[in-house]
Amino acid sequence: MKKVALVGYGKFAPKHLDVLRALDVDIVGACNRSEAGRKKATEEGKIARTYVTIGELIAREKPDGILCTASVDGIFPAAKEIIASGIPSMLEKPPGTSLAEHEELCDLAKKHNSAVMVAFNRRHYSVVKKAIEDMGGVDKVTGVFIDWTEDPQHLLNTGHTRHQVERMIFGNSIHGIDLLTWFSGPIANPQVVARDLGGESFRWVMALQGVSERGAIASFRSTWDSPGRWRVEVTSKDRRYLFAPLETCKVTQRGTKEERVLEPDPIDASFKAGLHSQARTFLEMIESKKAPAGASLESGRPSMFLAEQLTNAVLSASAR
Repeated sequence: MKKVALVGYGKFAPKHLDVLRALDVDIVGACNRSEAGRKKATEEGKIARTYVTIGELIAREKPDGILCTASVDGIFPAAKEIIASGIPSMLEKPPGTSLAEHEELCDLAKKHNSAVMVAFNRRHYSVVKKAIEDMGGVDKVTGVFIDWTEDPQHLLNTGHTRHQVERMIFGNSIHGIDLLTWFSGPIANPQVVARDLGGESFRWVMALQGVSERGAIASFRSTWDSPGRWRVEVTSKDRRYLFAPLETCKVTQRGTKEERVLEPDPIDASFKAGLHSQARTFLEMIESKKAPAGASLESGRPSMFLAEQLTNAVLSASAR
């Protein structure tokens, strides 16, 4: 039985714990700087032993792996200490709130020979995997078009600081950006435009487009000023794949009027979609002590790069 420790207690921590326990993992302890966080880990997470520092958690529990679900602001400092321990780890997104922070973590992982993966769970959706298989692999992708939205006023009303909302492209929109690069491949020279419509609640609109290294046309657009649902469209020769909601996929074929539906695996209905497959990948990494290419910390760089481009564009627009 693998022993896993928890650092931080973010809102998705209970969902991770449900999956890990279903996979017969022993959650040996948790660490949180705040008393409230430690109490949550005990009462909600059913974790018997909690600690104030990561060092004490590691020394006392000697875990085989560490799951970090700290806050957006807390992941980077926690990750630095975790990675330096050399224990295989999975970090909730984002792996830092800037490209520089992400690259510092990558350098640390190399220095300490640490296996690190990032919890971009949407990569692990069964419908995403089935779509890639259906089209014959990501090399067959010709275009990726993503519509995204955030609700900054809701975030402010629910206790997020203005700094946290300002970094929400890294904190949440990164999910959509990561699906863009996951399907298209890295985009080296994107065209980026942004506007700040004014006011106190981050009325931002932004768009990015470019041609990926694999030759796919890629487009991401997001508004923080009007409602909307997340939507991902992927095209390949003669086929279009629509993810709206993201956990579903409809396929249209040139020359036919019928839509095919790619059904998600039952496991994606039993747990939050993608988490079971992601957790199994995490456990395999603990065993091999090698980060999987499709989930490694380094694999997040194309998405972190685009998040940086968008963040810089909207902050520049806000400064005018």
